[in-house]
Amino acid sequence: MKKQLLYASMLMASLSQAQQLDLTNEPAILESAVMYVCDTLTDPYTTTTGTGVTWDYSQILGLNGTTKTLEILDPASTADAASFPTSTKVMSIQGVIKNYFNSTATDRISQGFVYNEPSLGTVLATFDADNETTINYPFMNGNYFVDNFSGMLAFSFNGLPQNPVCTGSIRAEIDGQGTLMLPSSNTFTNVIRYKSVDTVFTQVIFVTTLDVQLVRTQYEYYDIANNNLPLFVFTNVQFGQQGSATALLEQTNVISSIQPLQNVGIEIVSNNDFSVYPNPSEGIINFKGSFESNASAIIYDQSGRVVSTIETLVNGQSIDLSQLNKGMYLVSVNNNGVQTTKTFSLR
Repeated sequence: MKKQLLYASMLMASLSQAQQLDLTNEPAILESAVMYVCDTLTDPYTTTTGTGVTWDYSQILGLNGTTKTLEILDPASTADAASFPTSTKVMSIQGVIKNYFNSTATDRISQGFVYNEPSLGTVLATFDADNETTINYPFMNGNYFVDNFSGMLAFSFNGLPQNPVCTGSIRAEIDGQGTLMLPSSNTFTNVIRYKSVDTVFTQVIFVTTLDVQLVRTQYEYYDIANNNLPLFVFTNVQFGQQGSATALLEQTNVISSIQPLQNVGIEIVSNNDFSVYPNPSEGIINFKGSFESNASAIIYDQSGRVVSTIETLVNGQSIDLSQLNKGMYLVSVNNNGVQTTKTFSLR
């Protein structure tokens, strides 16, 4: 009998230490935090999962003190409120993304998002045909689910307005519980990590109709006992042709509630401005820009097929594409982890 009571008390103690996401700790409107922008080459710790793990970001590099506000907004106060009439809250990362949602005692449900991407501009996604469930309450370490959703997208691609229908799926899970280490010896124990992978399928018009996908992978670290907002967020978004292992566009955002002690230069993290000339071209194209030593480029035809690659890209570099057919092409430049895509034509 005493042994049974001992096991019961140990079980209750274990349960008391288990962090979980539920309606009682969902952040309220006007809750906010100043987050520090960090190096986009930061390790996402994809395989660091399970119980008792450690995510060490104590040496993470910042972006010269640049900050973004993470906040919960009233949808009515936002410019896109009319597109999300049933949403009751918005989780906003300043200048990056706004997620519109409402909640019940058992679910957090997304009606869509507004995402800012340098090449596509503002991407408006409305999941009005079938909302997206993002959390099942209560949600704790080891829990996961998959949900399908559908709706409409609005953005620009190749200079043309696009308004395609979309379908998609999300896999959401709490994939780890353990210790999160942030700069200045800030160590948070009993943290849980919420991981979500959204895959949105749609079509764009680029001379012909292309089947494309947008994949967003996001990690959010929570110390629920002390804060309803995440302490650290890692987001990666990739846009490309369906079935292709190479993204046409890619963007990574990393933000921390604790300021990094060291910084990486702005030009390394965020600057990827370049030009291709002449445009249109008779066959020879030239690159102009400030490229790091590891810069590279991939050229795609209008079907998304890779037609040429440049392993080491430098300012003033020329490439002969006269063997290719006339028409529109995409050139995607990866400059120290920052990926930007532009169009040009051969005549």
